[in-house]
Amino acid sequence: MSFLRPPKTGYTDHYDITRFNLVWNLSIVLIILLSLVSVANINNDNYSSLTNIIEVGIGIIALIILKVTKKFKLVCLFTSVSSFALITIAFFTITQTLHYTTPMWGTVNILFAFFMLGRVWGLGILIGHFAVLIFYYIFRLESNVASLPPFDDSAIMNFIIETTIVGLAMGYLLAKFIKANRHAEKDVKSANEELKKQNQVISSQNKEKEIMLKEIHHRVKNNLQVITSLLRLQSQELDDEQQLSSFSEAINRVKSMALIHEKMYQSDVLANFDLENYLSSLTNDLIDTYAVKKPIELDVHSEVSHIGSKSIVPISLLFNELISNSIKHGFKDKDNGKIVVRVTQCDKPDYFCLKYTDNGVWETDDTKSFGLELIDTMTDQLEGEFTLDKTDGAKYFFTLKALIE
Repeated sequence: MSFLRPPKTGYTDHYDITRFNLVWNLSIVLIILLSLVSVANINNDNYSSLTNIIEVGIGIIALIILKVTKKFKLVCLFTSVSSFALITIAFFTITQTLHYTTPMWGTVNILFAFFMLGRVWGLGILIGHFAVLIFYYIFRLESNVASLPPFDDSAIMNFIIETTIVGLAMGYLLAKFIKANRHAEKDVKSANEELKKQNQVISSQNKEKEIMLKEIHHRVKNNLQVITSLLRLQSQELDDEQQLSSFSEAINRVKSMALIHEKMYQSDVLANFDLENYLSSLTNDLIDTYAVKKPIELDVHSEVSHIGSKSIVPISLLFNELISNSIKHGFKDKDNGKIVVRVTQCDKPDYFCLKYTDNGVWETDDTKSFGLELIDTMTDQLEGEFTLDKTDGAKYFFTLKALIE
């Protein structure tokens, strides 16, 4: 009986394999049962074998298509639409048989369409069958009942047999549907458990990497502090004020980078760099370095929640120069100073806008200092541009790219 077994297919999903086998097995079972009923009741006046014979033909065609193409969805569509057409024709052409079981066959077809073809086709077949049934009740039921021949024991037995067949078909469909769903739930549960394990592994790896990165930031900060100490020791051998000033500026630049790494390893999440806190710390360090006795107010506000890690070092050096210039030059002839920093998102994708202003008194000087050259270099490194206005305090307007690693 190997010819009755479902052929091998290329399907790997259990749900698809189940549906393929269901179409195959259901077609064979209905072909055998309907053939037996049709032959047994061929001479029964209360029974029409025509629809069952046609259904047997549909089942045979379905098996052939399934055997050749292995495309169960195509076969399901053919079977479901053909069955709907056959049931509709039976309601309105076979008048000497009371349609006790015809609506039941419609129910089987509806269940079949939902399970095999999905919700859209299932709803379409459902609406179609109910529309036909209502139309039959309104326009044909009375004349159908009036034309029925007398019932005998064989007619009743036939209805019992066909009802049993329909019930078996419904039970078989529901059992396969439940089995497929249980298997799908088992697969989903297994996949979720596997995903949970993978997430735990990834979470553990991320935690280890974050700890490692914090340790790296800590060590880099310590190394930069060593460089700062070496520069200070070297500067003690110098007597020239200009050279001492150059060393002091170099030390401040190194300290500004060391401060970044300090803030990074102190942060709970490395991706969240607190720009406002960093600028406050940097300003205070620079004020201490230059021994400024006058009060300096710092107003910092950032709307940008995340800045790429590749952008942080250039930004730190940029701010170091801006703040240093304000303290050394802009506030030289003022009793107090104010620095305002605003960081906002730009209309240009992947860019942010930086506005730096102070209330300093600036002398007009066309000479380009090393600090301004460094500002140019850092701006270019961030693939940005800036404008500078010193008519009433210093006003820098930067458009910078948030570089991502």
